Amino acid sequence: MRSFFRSLEARGCRYLLISGQASVLYGAAVFSEDVDLWVEPRTASVRALTLALRDVGAFVHKLTPPLETSHFRRGHGFHFRLPGDATGLSFLDVMGRPPRVGSLGPALRRASRLDTAWGILPVVAIQDLVELKKTRRPADYDIITNLATIELAAKS
Repeated sequence: MRSFFRSLEARGCRYLLISGQASVLYGAAVFSEDVDLWVEPRTASVRALTLALRDVGAFVHKLTPPLETSHFRRGHGFHFRLPGDATGLSFLDVMGRPPRVGSLGPALRRASRLDTAWGILPVVAIQDLVELKKTRRPADYDIITNLATIELAAKS
């Protein structure tokens, strides 16, 4: 995973780490079985992602449309498997238009850069992460509560 993130950075991909791993990094969750990314739905970032996936030998894991900018803009999800690393995480889910959070540019400005096992990465802001977690999965509401508590503690 570290080499994948290094390749994304080297190739100039604009992205944010979102969902479960972001929740873990903020201390609102203890486990996530995959890595989720929000990649800018523009040709340059989609191309950079494609090259980074190739760099690390990733392959399609589940039914995934072709990696084309038009599919990113429509909100399709993309699912990959990367060679495993010391963290044991090798599943990668990517999207270009996650629900309820607007566009990537403003989200990047709100984001944090956090030190992770894979290097310093751009991580979606807690406020945006809460919006992403507003799903129909009951477990997400425990994470939302934890994120709100963390955010309130940081402001006091």
